[in-house]
Amino acid sequence: MTTEVKKGKVYIASMNLRGSRAVKLDNTSLNLNVTSAQAKLSLDRRDFSPMTPIEGGYKGYWNFESRWQSGKIFEGIDENVSKTWWKSQLTPKRRYPKSKGKKILCARFEGYEDRGDMDYVTSRKEVYCKEYYELIKNRERVLFWKKMLDEGKSITIYDFDGPRNKDNSVTCLELSEELLKEKINDVSVPFGHCYIVGMLLYNIPLSVLN
Repeated sequence: MTTEVKKGKVYIASMNLRGSRAVKLDNTSLNLNVTSAQAKLSLDRRDFSPMTPIEGGYKGYWNFESRWQSGKIFEGIDENVSKTWWKSQLTPKRRYPKSKGKKILCARFEGYEDRGDMDYVTSRKEVYCKEYYELIKNRERVLFWKKMLDEGKSITIYDFDGPRNKDNSVTCLELSEELLKEKINDVSVPFGHCYIVGMLLYNIPLSVLN
């Protein structure tokens, strides 16, 4: 008689580019770094980092991050100018260079014209989460890490935009629907793609974010 293997758990942890990583809640869990701060040939970097260039482009942009950042509409900056700039980028960028100190008015994305102006939370739910989820769901490393969970191994996912303590220090939390709902609606901090990776690996539907 075979014993059914209990599925592993998923933990979400923050890290700093130069410095500390959050201490794992489960020391036996496997590390999954979903950032671009690792070897260029890393399979996890290739399949999970929004900074990774996409062959043939992504909706007119070099990578997913450029597509996402292009939606921000800044006070005093022509939307067409900023979107054109993002489409011309062929290296990883995180922000529009002339946006420092500028107020973000709303978000507008090509393909979502019927939605009009979106606020931060709406654009996270309707664009960032849904598009990133669809983009990576069948990639090699997604299937690999799902298999690890099914075999009973737990995973700690590290990201720069993972959970933080009130003093901005790094921390680690177990993935749950409650955590996801809290983080998707917290506009004071970025909603890292680590949460979407966790949802995908643990088979949590995007509908829990609504």
